[in-house]
Amino acid sequence: MGKISQIKTDYESYGFRSLSESETFHSRLDLNSLLNRAQEAKRKSKKLNLLIFSGAATVVLVFFGLLSI
Repeated sequence: MGKISQIKTDYESYGFRSLSESETFHSRLDLNSLLNRAQEAKRKSKKLNLLIFSGAATVVLVFFGLLSI
């Protein structure tokens, strides 16, 4: 068991806030922000896929280059 001062709250550990503390509880849902978030996630996914594909292609090319020597 740790000291009381060493115990982290849920917010400190996980970034969690309860609904009573949240300001968005009483506000409306903004569809534009949700669409922007979805587009940003799609862009990040495309960049990651391109990075993975180019890395795999590089490994294959290096392998065949070493085989041809």
